[in-house]
Amino acid sequence: MSIEIEDIDAAVAAGVMPQAQADSLRAFVAERHRSRLEQAGTEDERFRFMTGFNDFFFAIGILLLGFGMMFFTGGVPLPSLIAAVIVWALSELLVGRMRLVLPGILLSVFFILFVFLAVPADLATLTSRVAPGQVIGSFWRDAFGLTGLPAAAAVKAIIGAAAASLYYWRFRLPFALLPIAASLVLLAISLITIAAGSISASLWSVVTLACGLAVFATAMTFDASDRDRMTRRSDCAFWLHLLAAPLIVHSLISLITPSLAQMSDGIALAILLIVAILAVIAITIDRRALLVSALIYIGIVIAYAAGMWTGQSGPSQGGIFFATLVILGAFVITLGVGWHPLRRRLIALISPAIAAKLPPVPDRA
Repeated sequence: MSIEIEDIDAAVAAGVMPQAQADSLRAFVAERHRSRLEQAGTEDERFRFMTGFNDFFFAIGILLLGFGMMFFTGGVPLPSLIAAVIVWALSELLVGRMRLVLPGILLSVFFILFVFLAVPADLATLTSRVAPGQVIGSFWRDAFGLTGLPAAAAVKAIIGAAAASLYYWRFRLPFALLPIAASLVLLAISLITIAAGSISASLWSVVTLACGLAVFATAMTFDASDRDRMTRRSDCAFWLHLLAAPLIVHSLISLITPSLAQMSDGIALAILLIVAILAVIAITIDRRALLVSALIYIGIVIAYAAGMWTGQSGPSQGGIFFATLVILGAFVITLGVGWHPLRRRLIALISPAIAAKLPPVPDRA
């Protein structure tokens, strides 16, 4: 059994130990953690996911139960609400009491899902353009507010944010911040659509980029509050980075070209420049999500360059595809091996005030 920082805070609140002793213990643990990293010559981007195979065993049961309940509820509001209550009760046991992370992630997803389905699927009737009781498109599109009607999407986004916020407030599960942020992004996009109506694709890219940067800034706030990455605040930052990265990367690429099928030398160089800048940021803050989100675009540029070099193109050129996999795989492995030396050099180039807010870098080469 391991004692976490939150356990120390709970002990202080319960009067088990004085605040001064708790502060000394936290400082000791932080220094011990930092010394261990320096001895290993590396720092890692870790997050709590599984404590043992028992988590995976519970996860299988949750998936079976959740999908089974989805079938029997049929998206009907009252049965879906009952299913949400059942999921919440399981969360009290598995997350609140046993503190299981992977089962908690799945339970939070099912809870938000059933809350979504508990709201009538014809939310599109909230707009004047749809007759009462009329359902637009398939059931699932209506259930999740994907009818193309921004008012319905906005309401669904508020519901999703509220459900995820309630789950995070009760169980403090870091993953719950991801659906909260995603719902708020959907809400912002829906409100902009309501206010501005139809806007250009490039302006949409600017909007999603702004949303991604806002999520990224929030993630960095969590990171700055736990530079040693010892508490759940680091896990909160991880999930927010996981959402912010694709928003930022895809938006930047979309501003360069509306379609990757229009690849040219200039576009390829622009993509490589963007990836290089994102790589510097990712290495500096010691978060890999930005680079993972950019891998598909790096692969497309590699395939384009290989096709130009060999004078071949088209989907039938299997050799180009597998050559791209080899080059991309070698790039990822090389970057992974050189991650810490590169980070050490980048940290040395930035302001000490900024470096003091980033994860520490070991002295060993």
